[in-house]
Amino acid sequence: MNSAEERKKMIGQMAKEAGLLEDPRWLERLDEPVPLWVVLDMMLKWIDRSESENGPFD
Repeated sequence: MNSAEERKKMIGQMAKEAGLLEDPRWLERLDEPVPLWVVLDMMLKWIDRSESENGPFD
């Protein structure tokens, strides 16, 4: 397995562990294109998880 393949698998696994991937079958299809709404939904979930709850809103 080359480094690009390993990187994709690592990112997919991290997204699954963080709860960003709701369908575990995505890990088997990391090379397939996904709809934009799926990517945006994952990004919004990631942002929500990474923002501190008590921090400023600016």
